[in-house]
Amino acid sequence: MGIVQSLIARHHESKQKRADVEQFRNALIQAVSDGLLTPEEMSELDALRAESGLTPGDLGAIRASAYAAALAAARSDGRVTEGEEAELSRIQRYLGLADTEIAPSKAELARLRLLSNVQDGNLPVLQVAGLVTQRDEQVHWSEPSRLLEEKVLRRRYEGGSSGVSFRIAKGVTYRVGAQRGHLVSETGIVPVSTGELLVTDRRIVFRGDAKSFAAKYDKLLDIQLFSDGLRFSEAGKSKPRIITYLQSGNQDIVGAILTQAVNRYGAA
Repeated sequence: MGIVQSLIARHHESKQKRADVEQFRNALIQAVSDGLLTPEEMSELDALRAESGLTPGDLGAIRASAYAAALAAARSDGRVTEGEEAELSRIQRYLGLADTEIAPSKAELARLRLLSNVQDGNLPVLQVAGLVTQRDEQVHWSEPSRLLEEKVLRRRYEGGSSGVSFRIAKGVTYRVGAQRGHLVSETGIVPVSTGELLVTDRRIVFRGDAKSFAAKYDKLLDIQLFSDGLRFSEAGKSKPRIITYLQSGNQDIVGAILTQAVNRYGAA
């Protein structure tokens, strides 16, 4: 075989290999798109891979993509059950994936499992160094946060006018339209302390570098949960507390734990 014929043959082989890989990828993604991989589907995939002569090295990132697709199916309802987690582990073993190869997906799976447990009423219990707790008080969550408060940013006078003077007799003038200026204050919501938000079975606690506070559940008037923090009002306090999270990803867990804690212990 000449050089030209050899190059043409290699080109055809490479083209066929890409086609085989794409065919197997489509079959694999379709098989796991429901979050399950049955024995029958495994057998069909094994047969297709053997027929195509594909090696584990040929599959490369396809395996991680397949696991991500299975995880997406499992989490479509916002929860991952114990059974779904077991199925994902089975898919991971079939794909021959180490945890380090799918670290982001595994971290998201752990987060979703925790959220599901909280929603089922199983709250985590943490040990927080340096926190002075009440007798038998349990800490359920700690989240890096920042305390915000409404502050006066600047003040200015506006609206003052000297008016207009009219002479009505020798040595006598009459002034009309004069207005005294008034002070206008411009306010804004600004950070005043950085620390951690703690949710216990009795209180919301904020430990900060400049300010700290604790609010018992039976003193709360309302709580508003946001994608980046929360706001709540207390009896006897003129201004609400505003907390923002320093990192994203745990807002639904914080909200679920706080909801469970308030509903469970608020009237206690």
